[in-house]
Amino acid sequence: MKICIVGPGMMSIPPTGWGAVEILIDDYRNSLEQLGHDVHIVNTKDMNLAAFIINNLSPDFVHIQYDDYIDLAKDLMCENIAITSHYAYLENKTKWNRDYKNFFIKTCISNVNVFCLSKGIADTYRDACVSDDRIFVTRNGVRNDLFSFTKECPRPNDSIYLAKIDERKGQYKYRHIENLWYYGGISDSRFPDWHPRYLGEISKKELYKDLTQWANLVLLSDGEAHPLVCMEALSAGLGLVISECATSNLDLSLPFIDVIPNDRLDDIEFIAGVIDTNRKISIAMRDEIKEYSQTFSWLQTVENYYLPAVESVLGKK
Repeated sequence: MKICIVGPGMMSIPPTGWGAVEILIDDYRNSLEQLGHDVHIVNTKDMNLAAFIINNLSPDFVHIQYDDYIDLAKDLMCENIAITSHYAYLENKTKWNRDYKNFFIKTCISNVNVFCLSKGIADTYRDACVSDDRIFVTRNGVRNDLFSFTKECPRPNDSIYLAKIDERKGQYKYRHIENLWYYGGISDSRFPDWHPRYLGEISKKELYKDLTQWANLVLLSDGEAHPLVCMEALSAGLGLVISECATSNLDLSLPFIDVIPNDRLDDIEFIAGVIDTNRKISIAMRDEIKEYSQTFSWLQTVENYYLPAVESVLGKK
């Protein structure tokens, strides 16, 4: 099958640094090619150029991985098209800005299929009267082979908050929690770059090697779709302490995954206690955490979720 994946055109694919969407597009390409498919990536902000390239490729299926580009669909000769939104606040309409509302409405009134990162996102489109035959849940995967893993935790008393430091992720609120360390570029001026547990930015290569040293990952954002960092942490043997919006596709019955309720995201003492308890549980269950992460392997994800959705779209014509 010839598949064309459309990227945002904001950085290279694969990216030289950070870029979750760009990373997952490259992971899709690698997995699909391993399964024998012919994959082409079109990664440009110029929609006229994108349409020209795609139409000349004559693909069987087009996947637009950036819903700002919904207007591209009407210029494509291929009828088998899906779009995915990675908007962090997709399930929280009170946070939508005007631009996103326009993109969402255009998607809903189009005939384009919607590949959703979670059941919650799928429900958001259903609530907007998108028909069930256009909606498919295609969760993200993780490259388990890239992350180092040690059975014994090198830093059993320490937790890591791995994310761009901004208002949405909320690191400023939690900066006084002991044994909570931070990686990421700073976009929130309230978070000081001289913070004693701020480690600066980390390259992907360093992350693949070093993530396993921590006991658990903390992500207390107020908006997420299907955060890749959670699956990366699991792959490295870390437990999770996360907010409700970061729980997509995770088995919340597992003892090494703790969810902070929305109404307690400002309760620092409570959160600190949960992080500490989760650390102790997680360092004793590293093998189990690693095993669970295998359920998110890219090949499994593509074979069990993505390709069945693509084949369903093709079967409608």
